[in-house]
Amino acid sequence: MSEQHIYLIAQLFGFFSFAIGLFAFYQKKDIKLKLWMAGLCLVNTLHFLLLNSFSSAFCATVSMIRNLITIKVRSRLMMMVFMLFSIAGFFSIQRPSEALGVMGMCVGTYSLFMLDGIKLRLGLLTGSLLWLGNNLALGSIGGSLLEACSAIMNTLTLYRLYRDKNTALRLG
Repeated sequence: MSEQHIYLIAQLFGFFSFAIGLFAFYQKKDIKLKLWMAGLCLVNTLHFLLLNSFSSAFCATVSMIRNLITIKVRSRLMMMVFMLFSIAGFFSIQRPSEALGVMGMCVGTYSLFMLDGIKLRLGLLTGSLLWLGNNLALGSIGGSLLEACSAIMNTLTLYRLYRDKNTALRLG
């Protein structure tokens, strides 16, 4: 298969992850968010492998496992284990911009294990912005669109959660 065909397939996976990501960040329930994010990470792993970004693929794979585990487990010890995996991602960096993806994974790891609700979404927003920088540098069209739109969708969901919280306080 030619490099051009591999690049096009990589971009198709990027657009598929873009669609999954839009749906994921629209979720108000944390469990649904984490499940959809795990699926997104699986698709991103393939996307990044096809773009020859092994650091990003490593981070996406670890993130997928982490997202699934955080559905049932929320402990500082498990967070530290995944932080070590996150930091290990620095050893697979091939381009300086890939450090942004690794940092994004660290922020996401802390957020998913230690935060919920509005604070969780704020952490995920920060991670999205870091991944946006990584994806732009890699030339990942779908990945860049994903992170830009995820940041927007996450901001809208933050607004909805904040609005719901304030409505409940006024009615309560």
